[in-house]
Amino acid sequence: MSAAVVVMAIGIALVLALLGATLVLAVGRIVRGPTILDRMIGSDMVLTTVLLVIAASIVVRQDASAVPVLVVIAATSVFATVAVARAVTPSTDPEDEGMDATTPEHAVQAADEEAADDAHTTDDGHSAGGQR
Repeated sequence: MSAAVVVMAIGIALVLALLGATLVLAVGRIVRGPTILDRMIGSDMVLTTVLLVIAASIVVRQDASAVPVLVVIAATSVFATVAVARAVTPSTDPEDEGMDATTPEHAVQAADEEAADDAHTTDDGHSAGGQR
């Protein structure tokens, strides 16, 4: 074996090891969460790592037949990111009856804050601790 083949094999092994570590960390982000945005970042990282693995195989094999697969995966990643961003963005539509919390995490937080406000206010509108 020539020295160039050995160097290339070591380089490929190093790249695959780093991409594998990236994939493991991204899946860890998806599993651990805790919010939908953390999970979306993790899924973007997984798709990006898959894109890099396919791109690396294209370079090593010197065969560009997998380029359409790269385009489809990249488009899927972009559309998914936009969809999640639109889902977690507060609505400006006046017909939403004042609902500005569209993620489950914000809905729970808003409900907790509303319950806390209700607990501190009596029926006549005064604070439960007395007048100020």
